[in-house]
Amino acid sequence: MFVVSLYLSCMTIVKAHDSSATYLANEAVLVSNGHTKVLFDPFFHKSFNQYLLVPQKTLAAIFAGEAPFDNIDAIVISHAHGDHFAADDVARYLEKFPATKLVAPQQAIKTLQVLPNVGTISSQLIPITLAFNDSPKTMQIGNITFEGVRIPHAGWPGRANIENIVFRVTIADDKKGAITVMHMGDADPNDDHYLPYKDHWTARKTHMAFPPYWFFYSMEGNYILDELLNAHEHVGIHVPTIVPKELKASGKDYFSTSGEKRTINRSVTP
Repeated sequence: MFVVSLYLSCMTIVKAHDSSATYLANEAVLVSNGHTKVLFDPFFHKSFNQYLLVPQKTLAAIFAGEAPFDNIDAIVISHAHGDHFAADDVARYLEKFPATKLVAPQQAIKTLQVLPNVGTISSQLIPITLAFNDSPKTMQIGNITFEGVRIPHAGWPGRANIENIVFRVTIADDKKGAITVMHMGDADPNDDHYLPYKDHWTARKTHMAFPPYWFFYSMEGNYILDELLNAHEHVGIHVPTIVPKELKASGKDYFSTSGEKRTINRSVTP
């Protein structure tokens, strides 16, 4: 309890009426709009000696259901890599919080389905099954709209078997209005992957996108962000613990410290 209290006293609390994104580590982000909250890639064990792990005090707060991690509506997994997904922690969380849904690629769902306690959480598992070049898929859970596109993992054509999903998530709120965010996982910065889905990107304005930081390093990556994805703001994620000099000098916005927060400007028409 002391650890949780210490965490809460040190961290900027996300108020219930905020529309905001709060950084946990690596690609783990909490997005809140009104009373609705979505956690992206929150549980993982691998740092590969270069990426930030979620601090233990943050994990304690999450599993205690303490603000700002109370009443999480959904967890979203971008792909089943060890620096984004840990099946044991996901299952433990879902078992403790049966109202929370998990939206994840089929590869992550299959990893959960072999666990001994899967029967108690099976109704919370919502797979999104997408093959390479498939049309986008949309699903609705309460007041949250999830739209997924399979975009290859960075390093294409290597890792072509990895189901990396770019999620566009719209969270409605009767009083405050909707916000739309985009979590890109470890997407590859090649515009050939994005151009076939131009109609999908233009169909809805994204208030804030979370691309992996390497998009900021190339003309092609910046073209994707600025011209194709239809996103108002970009905040880089997957930033190494030692922030590269090139990233610091880029002038781009990015998360690098657990507890950082960005306000999402909902005045932009979704």
